[in-house]
Amino acid sequence: MMNTCSKTRRQRFLCLVFLIALKAAPALCAENPQEQIARAQELLDSGKAEESLQILDRLAKKKPPNGQVFLLRSTAHFMVGDSAAGGKDLDRALEIDPSIRQAWLNRAALDLSEKRYDRALEALRNAKKLDPAATDNDLNIGAVLLLQGNLEAASSSFKVYLERDPSSPEAFYLVATNYAMAGFAGPAIQHLTRAINLDEKARLRARTDPNFRDLETNPRYQQLLNADTYQPPAGSYRQAFDVDMPYDGANGLLLRAVLDALQFSGIPFDPRVEVTDVWALIWSEMRIKVTNSAQGSGQIQFSSPANRFTPSQWKSRVENLQREITVRLAARGR
Repeated sequence: MMNTCSKTRRQRFLCLVFLIALKAAPALCAENPQEQIARAQELLDSGKAEESLQILDRLAKKKPPNGQVFLLRSTAHFMVGDSAAGGKDLDRALEIDPSIRQAWLNRAALDLSEKRYDRALEALRNAKKLDPAATDNDLNIGAVLLLQGNLEAASSSFKVYLERDPSSPEAFYLVATNYAMAGFAGPAIQHLTRAINLDEKARLRARTDPNFRDLETNPRYQQLLNADTYQPPAGSYRQAFDVDMPYDGANGLLLRAVLDALQFSGIPFDPRVEVTDVWALIWSEMRIKVTNSAQGSGQIQFSSPANRFTPSQWKSRVENLQREITVRLAARGR
């Protein structure tokens, strides 16, 4: 009986262990480090840093240590306002795995915030070694060189960056912002001009960009913001018509009538309307400029690349808008 009982107990024990193992299997699977790292990243991306820290604190205790875990925990600490812990974890991430490029970029950003430009430059050069083809390498390095006051070296770095895509308005715009923030007005205006020539909406973007705030009293900068240098491509549709009501800025009746006509006609347009004292620009399926003619009357100018409309479509669009604008001006005039 004793042997039978012992055997039965052993069987029950083994069965119990087996059941516990089965129940634990999903939990062990859920604790897969890579899945947990991915989950922590998702929480960070959603702004839930404290929830992410709960996962990362557990992962940071595992052996061997994982550099990515400490990098993510560093970011989480910064997000909750614990800069000291964030810096400590960032250095630990690089100690564990110096091949994590993002960690070097974060290290450079932290050094920049503390005005340790030499260390920031070293971090960015380490990041460049890890991925020489990354497009932001020379832009970042140029920005730090500017802050060091090394204009010549910075300009050389920016030149390399711009040569990667010389037709990119975004690239020229970013270089312009770096020059502006470092106090180099001439190069800032030069590169912003190039960005605007490639995409005139860069001018509107610059108007509200705090990076250009120090240039607001610069006459050349103001001249750039107030100049409409756009030239329609060869063969574009172009048409203008005059109205009795003059253009009178953002709150004037003429601009309001044009916007009302577009809305009533169901024509979508960019809500970011660029307005100056002498003209306003509306970007829709056509480019619409509201201004005054040489005679002082209000004038609406339409233009569009030739491949956007057939001749009959263009004629119909312009005539319909002219009619709607005229109706609204008459109503507002009354």
